[in-house]
Amino acid sequence: MRRVRLSNREVRELREAIKFMEPVLEGADVVEIAQVSEKEHLYLIDNEPLFLKTAHKDVGEYIVPTLFLIHKSPKGRLLPQFPKVVVDVGAVKHIINGADVMRPGIKEFTGDFNKGDVVFVADEKGRVIAIAAALYSKQEILQMQKGKVLINLHHLGDKIWQISLELVKEKA
Repeated sequence: MRRVRLSNREVRELREAIKFMEPVLEGADVVEIAQVSEKEHLYLIDNEPLFLKTAHKDVGEYIVPTLFLIHKSPKGRLLPQFPKVVVDVGAVKHIINGADVMRPGIKEFTGDFNKGDVVFVADEKGRVIAIAAALYSKQEILQMQKGKVLINLHHLGDKIWQISLELVKEKA
């Protein structure tokens, strides 16, 4: 995996373009980008894989926090609140195997979101298990009874999660 260090100007542009990254990037010594696949890049901040740039044919390109940032890094507390859906226990195993989120699996909503927004997907205990992109607004989803409503961009156990754990193990 090839890593390229970003210049101070590139870091400043990134901070200005993606506001939720700003508090996490504040005071960072080294910001790198590593290509994982043709459509996936990891942003490494001081050697920690904290953001993912990913592209999906149905929803376009996104930069999202990694689950590593949310679960393992002390910098996770610097993230602003994202909208969240809680899914039932039956949906969890499918989502962590890469399935998109279907309307019947959603039990509750926290925060408001529109079509195209990033939404955290949590289990009933509140643990974030996936990062998704909304195919519909919250209001539209509330009116629906069935169908795919969120595209799974990154989930526990996926390639990005595995690489994140390996990178940190190498650092230690």
